[in-house]
Formats: sequence, structure tokens, C-alpha cells
Amino acid sequence: MSTLPSATLRVASIPFAARHGEIDHNVADVVAWIEQAARERVGLAVFPEACLTGGADARASADARRTRRAEITALAASVDSASVQAVADAVERTGVAAGVGLIERATNGDLYSSYVVCLPGGKRHVHRKLQRDGQRHIARGDCFTVFDAQAGWRLAVLIGGDNYLVENARMAALLGAALLVAPHAQTDASDEAGAWMRRALPARALDNGMFVVYSDAGDGAIVDPCGQVVAQRASGDDMIAADLDPALIGASPAHRWLEARRPDLYARLAHEPYSGAQLFEPRSANARGAVAVSVAVVKRTQARF
Repeated sequence: MSTLPSATLRVASIPFAARHGEIDHNVADVVAWIEQAARERVGLAVFPEACLTGGADARASADARRTRRAEITALAASVDSASVQAVADAVERTGVAAGVGLIERATNGDLYSSYVVCLPGGKRHVHRKLQRDGQRHIARGDCFTVFDAQAGWRLAVLIGGDNYLVENARMAALLGAALLVAPHAQTDASDEAGAWMRRALPARALDNGMFVVYSDAGDGAIVDPCGQVVAQRASGDDMIAADLDPALIGASPAHRWLEARRPDLYARLAHEPYSGAQLFEPRSANARGAVAVSVAVVKRTQARF
């Protein structure tokens, strides 16, 4: 396992409903939020997926599936564009690292849902979404994005549907991430994907012993390495922030159990699906006489996130 961070990091999940295609307006709002985050002593501000450009699937899903490539291309911008530079300038001026999303137009013309984390000092890290969520005009990224930030914090980025596959979060943890940045596209309370994120991300944090910061237009949460939601948005226009204590990482059960993994048993995870070969050791048991079975009915406590 990697070395734990050396200091507390204050992070914020930023509520941000991007205006579709109104990049200048979106950038101005992002810069204003970064400046507010600086006043609240935030070290890292996390904005939603595609917050600079608006997303290819920001409208109703049926309409998004019909969106032509030309329309998506009109939204797209380079990761070296003036809009990203304006965010980087705000980061340099305030000292607040910031993660922002956009539809990226690569130099070869391919389109990606990408996320840029701008750090003080001028460094930028770009993650291209691995799962394209049914958008046939959006290309898939081909690598994980894990990098070092301030005070020894190692960050990973997974966008939206990247978080649906448990293997992606595990790879981030195995690459040493102490904090998973999980931006998501605009959703509402009835959105199935958003509901899935609210259930899944505490599990990802718990399974991998890392903090998770989640942000979309109307929702957001910060989860600790034991799967506890330590902060979440009470309304659609509130920034939520929390201080991340690195001691919680080392104390989490998952952090300890990652040391006990048996990779030799998991080799088939990297191969083709079941092809007829025996994948497990058969076991049998014969019960003699009665077999006791216990059943418990547990009342579920309703929780928002």
C-alpha cells in the first residue's frame, strides 16, 4: 500500500447546473465558486461532469440518444482551451485545486467526456471517461487517472458510469488512491443513474478504504473510508465541504484487507467470460436428519444518500 497523506485536506462538492452550450457563462460561475471555496479554506473543489460545456446527455435520455455528432462537436472544447485556462488561472490565483468536466475534442477529432483537475503550480491531470453510457459518438478512455496532489494526497478520477463497475474503483485503490473524485452528469431525485450513484459510492469507499467526493448538478456527498456519509447537500444551491482526516484511511477495515488479497485467485477477471472450463472447486455435503434454518426480518431505515 502507498504512504498515507501527511495532512488533513478540506474538500468541497460544488452544486452546479451547467447551461447547455453556454461555455462563457459556465466558466464565470465555476470561477466564482472557486473564489468562494477559497474563502472557506477549501483545498479541492469538485464540480460535476461536463460542467463547462454541458453534457451530450444533459437532456432527456431519448433525445440524447438521437443527438447527432455535429451537435456534440459544437459543444466540444480542447483541454487546452481558453475555458480550461480560465479555471487554471483561478486555481493559481486562489490556491484551490479544482476538477471540472467538459466534452473534449481531441487533436484527432475524437470526442470524450473528460475531466480536468487543475492544481496550483500549473499541473493539469485529464481523465477520459472509460464507460460511454450509450453515447455512440463519445469515445472511451483507455487508462486510469491517478496522481499526487498536495500534502501527499493521491487522487483518482472516475466519471459517472465509470463508478458503476466495481473493478474500476478497486484499480484506483490498488494504484494508491486515497481519494476518489466522482463527478456525475446532471440528474434529479428520480434519476435511476443518480440513485445508483447514491447507493454505490458508499460501498466503493467501504470496499477500498478511501474517501469519495461525489458531485452533480443537484446532489453531492462526501464519504469516508468506512462508507459513512460525512456531508451531503441539503439543497441544490449549497456547497458542501468536509475535512478529510488521513488517519481514517489507515483505520478502515478495507485498507487492512487489501494487504490480504489473493490475486492468483482472480486471474480470470482479466480474461474472457466463462467458456466451459471449471472455475471453482466443487464441494458437496449430505445433510442427515433435519437442517436448521434461521430467518430474520430487518426493518430498513430510510436514508437520502
